[in-house]
Amino acid sequence: MPLRLRLRRAPAVAALAVGAVAALALSGCSAGSPDASGPVTIQFWHAMSGPAATELDALVSQYDAHNDDGVTVESSYQGTYADVQTKYTAAVQSGSTPDLLMMNDISTGFMVDSGQTVPIATLAAGDPSFDASALAPAATSYYGGPDGLQAMPFSISMPVLYLDRALVARAGLDVSAPPRTLDEVATWARAIHDATGAYGMTMNMSDSWMLEQLSASGGQDFCSPDNGRGGAPVDGVSLTTPTQVAFMTELQGLFRDGVALNPGTDNSTMTSAFTSGGVGMMMTSSGAYTTADPQGTTSVVARFPTTSGSSDAGAVIGGNALWVSGEGHSDAQQQAAYRFARWLASTDVQAEWSAATGYLAVDTAAPTTEAGRASLADPNVATMYQQLADDPASTAAAGCVTGAFPSVRSTVISAFDQVVEGADVTSTMSTAEDTAAGQIASYEAAAGR
Repeated sequence: MPLRLRLRRAPAVAALAVGAVAALALSGCSAGSPDASGPVTIQFWHAMSGPAATELDALVSQYDAHNDDGVTVESSYQGTYADVQTKYTAAVQSGSTPDLLMMNDISTGFMVDSGQTVPIATLAAGDPSFDASALAPAATSYYGGPDGLQAMPFSISMPVLYLDRALVARAGLDVSAPPRTLDEVATWARAIHDATGAYGMTMNMSDSWMLEQLSASGGQDFCSPDNGRGGAPVDGVSLTTPTQVAFMTELQGLFRDGVALNPGTDNSTMTSAFTSGGVGMMMTSSGAYTTADPQGTTSVVARFPTTSGSSDAGAVIGGNALWVSGEGHSDAQQQAAYRFARWLASTDVQAEWSAATGYLAVDTAAPTTEAGRASLADPNVATMYQQLADDPASTAAAGCVTGAFPSVRSTVISAFDQVVEGADVTSTMSTAEDTAAGQIASYEAAAGR
């Protein structure tokens, strides 16, 4: 289901801030020069670090050296996504926004509301070589709008379940038939803990992403109304449906009994515990694979567990997208930024990006390339892609879109931390619903809605 968000003019950003290889398909970038008057330099802000930053730098260098448009990309790391949003807000106020901006999935509402960007669909209108249907449907749905793509999807991650082969075997369980529901995960976790003394499971606790995923895997919208996908802005979050109370209560019991490891906000603690054999199962992003099991030999990756039998049950993508700035940027700069973004989302580039970083490829043909086939030879990677391909076109699986999401996530995970420590699930999460509704109302008021 496409996004139906209303664009805001540039001045809204200040108020919102208060509320809130060499030749990898490069020939495809020569479909018309950005500006016949000469070369163009574009500024590209991103949030990649570690191996992903190294790969991105290599791609930028390749593009600079081989594109036919006379375009030079000057890329710069701007910190975490939260840092990027803060710097971008300041740049809007000073009239110094970058030509191209990488932002994470949950900032989509904020970026649309900023009114500073040009939809990819608009820029692609004169480019018959671009086919949005070649991109993963889950990505085009997430970043789509009434008139097509708002941003160019670049990196996709999915929530998955990692299993330690050795610990599962020691517990007498069959790793080739992994648990499919959260109830089964809980049963396995207790069996692993009892048999081995290791923690039975752990999960990403750095923010509320896992709770959003467990809601979606039960066919439950995380935000109301309609996850912000039905035309009206989000006015609240849902945390107390029977499905949500049930899965939070089950998780609470695992933490209370010492079966589950609480890693806190540091995901490296969670991953280290898993890689060292200290925990049998881990619920987190597919993007953790290159760190959790670099050789692809010690773990099995299974689909994310469901929390109900709803036909709407699915998984919400994570990752990021590329936004082209409009106001203050010439047509030549906009077209140059668009063509670079289009190249980054192209088949061969996506295959290489996926292989180097662990992100899933946005382009659906990427797995058919040599690099893609090599990746799919790993059954764990194949499982990730199959889950992505099978994701339903439901509102629940589309995920919530609101510019207030960063604040809301902080509220929700803080409440769940209390639940983990033994607080009553329903009353605690009900209070979080009220707090989140207030945060959303403040954001909407600042946006003039």
